[in-house]
Amino acid sequence: MALTLLVTGGTRSGKSNFAEEQAREFSQQLGQSLVYIATAQAFDDEMTARIACHQDRRGPEWHTVH
Repeated sequence: MALTLLVTGGTRSGKSNFAEEQAREFSQQLGQSLVYIATAQAFDDEMTARIACHQDRRGPEWHTVH
């Protein structure tokens, strides 16, 4: 069984950290793989750095869909 989690909130409010932790828990409980649907676009250096930080934090166990 697959689960979908929608997390909303303000800019830099911790949405990604929260959602990633929830997804890890679901993944472990259900034996499912981790998939990240990336919607942000890097239009400047700051956003490029933020995206890289998020990717590094998630690690290789995540499959990212762009």
